[in-house]
Order: sequence, then C-alpha cells, then structure tokens
Amino acid sequence: MLYKQRSSFSYKIVLLLFSFVIFVFAPFKASASEMNFTVGTNLPSNQIDKNKSFFDLKMKPGQKQMITVSLNNNTSKSITVNVGANSAKTNLNGVIEYGKTSIKNDKTLKYPLNELIKYPKSVVIPAKESKTVSFSITMPKKTYRGIILGGLTFQQKASESNKESTSKKGTTIQNRFVYAIAVILKESDDKLTPNLNLLSVSPGQVNGRNEISARIQNDQSLLMSSGKITAKIYKKGSNKVIYSSTSKNLQIAPNSNFKYPVYLKDSKMQSGNYILKLKVTATAYNNSKTWNFSKNFSIKAKKAASLNKSDVNIKKSSNYSWIIPAVIASLILVIILLTIIIFKIKGNVKKNSN
Repeated sequence: MLYKQRSSFSYKIVLLLFSFVIFVFAPFKASASEMNFTVGTNLPSNQIDKNKSFFDLKMKPGQKQMITVSLNNNTSKSITVNVGANSAKTNLNGVIEYGKTSIKNDKTLKYPLNELIKYPKSVVIPAKESKTVSFSITMPKKTYRGIILGGLTFQQKASESNKESTSKKGTTIQNRFVYAIAVILKESDDKLTPNLNLLSVSPGQVNGRNEISARIQNDQSLLMSSGKITAKIYKKGSNKVIYSSTSKNLQIAPNSNFKYPVYLKDSKMQSGNYILKLKVTATAYNNSKTWNFSKNFSIKAKKAASLNKSDVNIKKSSNYSWIIPAVIASLILVIILLTIIIFKIKGNVKKNSN
C-alpha cells in the first residue's frame, strides 16, 4: 500500500514537472532559416588569382566589364533574392564588413563600389532552378593606384524568409542569411606607402557599456592585416594607467576609419582631462609597420553623468533603498512599545494582587 502511494505521488510530481516544461517552452520556437539558395562566382579571364572564389580582377582605366554570379534555388517554391554592392568598411572589432552597414564612407574613399557597378536590385528564381545575375563594372577614367575593395551581397526577401513566423502562433527566432562575395579591383601594381591617422578620441557607449573610442583612419587604398592595437588611457599629469585595451589579428579596409573602443567595464565615467596613448602595428605588402599616437581629450561632467545613467554594467542605487532601514526602525519601535505595554501590565497585576 505504501509503495503504491509513493508511486502515485512520484507520478504526479513527474507529470507536474512535464506540464511546467510544456507550459514554459511551448510558445517559444527557435528555428534557423534554411539556406534556401546557394551562390557561385563565374571567374573571368582577368582574374588575378584563379584559386580564389571571390573576384580579384586586374582592370584598366575606363574599362567596362560584365561579371556574373550564379544563384541556385534549393526549394520547391519561387524565391526573391535582394542584391547589393557595397564598399568595404572596418567595424569596431577590426573586422572588414562587405555587406550593408551603418558605417559611413571615409572622406578619402574616392570611388564607392556601388557607384562603379550597375546591377538588378532583386532577382526572382523559380523553384529548383538557377539564375545568372550580371554586374556591369565601369572603371574610373584616370589611372587608379591601389585597390578598390567591396562586396556583392545576396539575401532572400524578408517577407518570404519570415513567412513561417507570421503564419504560426508563438515566437519564432529566425536568422536571415546574407551571402557576401568580395570584389577587388586593381589597375596597377604600384605599392603605396601605408599610413594610419588617429582622428579623434571621445567618450561613448557600445551596447549599453561605457567606453572611450579612438577613431583610427587608413587613408590609403590598400588593405592592412595582422593588426595589433594597444591602448592606454591616463589622467592628465599622471603616469598611472586607468583604462587599457589590447586587440590582435585586426584588419583595416582601404580608405576606411573605425572606432576602437576601450571599455571601462564596471567603472563609472569620470569627468576630467585625459591622455590616450595608442600603439598600432599592421601589415601591408608583407611588411609590418608601427604607429605611435598620443592625444589629449576631455570628458565633460554632463556627458559622464548621462553615460553612467544608461550604462548596464554600473549598479544603480535603488529608489527603494529606504525600505530596509524603515522596516528595522519600525520593528525596534514595535519592540519598545511591546516592552512598555508588558511592564505596564505586570505593574497593574502587582497592584491588583496587593
């Protein structure tokens, strides 16, 4: 009898836990979008490196050329693929972005890739079929030294790739894949002199975290790789490092600038005058070069307060911090009142007994 009761109890517990799991997780579906199409490059005869799968082309001033990319629809339905062309940029992690991004073009970029290439903005691919997309390149008339670097992007139309999430109940997480094919356009084999500049230093935030950014610029039409950055920040007039950061294996796109953040972690942003010392090492044409920068900057009290208020890492003082002291004070008051009442009751009892 005891065994049956225990078994019944265990069964109810398991059933309850199972029901809880179903309740918590049933409305939430996580599904990565299938890769509904594939992309392949058709390399032309002026491809410099035949072993590369991206476009690495030797061009001439004013040359016009058509390059093509094959798109293959793997699904049983017709799909629409959005097409783009973008100049390469450098993000704050020291990674080159070939797709569409909010990063602005550097002022030294003379020829954005999207201005040199004409292409269809979207392509419809029938089910289980392939389609060739053509890109018409027109090079600048004047001889261009260095490289023009960018990317061609392909992404399934949002309304199609998100159809599953709108047709079913619950929350669905979907990743929309973007294919990016690098494009390098080159006219001459002249080697440029690598150069980096420190444009500015300013306080800010990245993903809700306080940081001080050094904006670094590559003003030459060459790609830099194997980059290493060491940043140290001092209070002006002091030799003590208060914030620091080191990053390796960075790349810097031609004619681009990027913010390199030095995170303050859990520290509050303090107003005052500071000095940033920056050491950058990068490789171009298989030769490594080092730059050392030093720049004074200031942080205003109003700016520091604003950033500290919105920083997710800084512990905020609770508006209810008065509750605990108030409760303790109330308890002490109650104890005192009870003690007084007890003594009065005892006194009355003694008087009555007499």
